[in-house]
Amino acid sequence: MPEVRPWRVVDSDTVVADRWIRLRADTCVDASGQTIAPYYVLEPAEWISVLALNPEGEAIVVEEYRHGAGIVALGTIGGAVESGESPLDAAARELREETGYEAREIVDLGATWANFGNHTNRVHHFLARDCMLVCAQSLDDSETIAVHVLPMDGLDEHLSQSYHQLTWHKALARL
Repeated sequence: MPEVRPWRVVDSDTVVADRWIRLRADTCVDASGQTIAPYYVLEPAEWISVLALNPEGEAIVVEEYRHGAGIVALGTIGGAVESGESPLDAAARELREETGYEAREIVDLGATWANFGNHTNRVHHFLARDCMLVCAQSLDDSETIAVHVLPMDGLDEHLSQSYHQLTWHKALARL
């Protein structure tokens, strides 16, 4: 059985770098000496995904346009972790900004790689319990988000993003 070993990066060029994303093109050499180039790697910020529940145990979810897929979709609360911010603080901030809700308790459900084939970031999953509406949404200029309160039963059938589904499943294990 062959030994699986990491590739060696012999060169790396930044293709794009802005406030949203960094894309690099690596030249790599694998264990057998074969060159793989260019191998593109995205370096976005860490992400958070929050399944929020009101005191009655209903899910607070968001509906918004997702340009990559070209669809309007239902999902968990989410966003990027800002520089210097902890994933837990990002979860509380995104919950408040996107929905106007605050949680009595936020439970860390762990992190998974967003797409470890070509992304450097992880998704940090959270369960927000006993969420109460405390203010109006505070959205970015490019955001239009509808907030829905739905039963947990069958919610996974409406979540089309893979890591939103994973957050739902991880949350179920904690309920």
